[in-house]
Amino acid sequence: MTWALIFGFIAFLIPYPARYHVVIGGWAQVMHFLTVYVLGIRVRVHGRENIPEEPCVIISNHQSAWETYYMQHLFKPQTQVAKASLLKIPLFGWTFGLMKPIAIDRSNRRQAMSQIVDQGKARMADGCSVLIFPEGTRTRPGEPLPFRKGGAVLAKAAGAPMVPVSHNSGEYWPSKSYIKRAGVIDIYIHKPIPTDQGDPEALMREAQAVVYAQMERMQKKPRTAADDLETGVTA
Repeated sequence: MTWALIFGFIAFLIPYPARYHVVIGGWAQVMHFLTVYVLGIRVRVHGRENIPEEPCVIISNHQSAWETYYMQHLFKPQTQVAKASLLKIPLFGWTFGLMKPIAIDRSNRRQAMSQIVDQGKARMADGCSVLIFPEGTRTRPGEPLPFRKGGAVLAKAAGAPMVPVSHNSGEYWPSKSYIKRAGVIDIYIHKPIPTDQGDPEALMREAQAVVYAQMERMQKKPRTAADDLETGVTA
């Protein structure tokens, strides 16, 4: 609670979007440091050259809390679609709200879609990319869920590309366990998908196919002792 209050006070003093780099950027750096040097979880990034210079909609599979902060290193500045209930958490919610997340009410799907488009376009106009987990919840490795079309609807409305992202964080950071396993997470940033052609359903199917294919390749590839003992930090 104390840290949330400190970060919240700092965020309040700094205008948006500059506060993103100070508060969220600082928090992500601290979390990454602890993940590497306390938990022994390191990262290999593939396809960094595919990150566009302009704001984009990031479409990623969701297996753990790791990707919610690590992608802050890759796509800067960035905001995320999150449950509106998170903003009601004392101190944390107030601080989180200052980062201008796209807070949605999942119980009303039509309203949620409208919020994603309206707020997402506003954030992208400010120069922020938008991270969306189209599965809607965290999944176990090898058990992905179908992608919902909201990210593609936003990308078309904003005239922005979608960037599919695949990773295997759940192998080392299980979503329903406090126990983490040391090793190397691979994260793949795929080529941007233009959204000027095709309807949202077709675009999201394309993104899903790209992400699923890479996840399947990672599942089939046997991990070696060198993978799990690698000490180099690539990002």
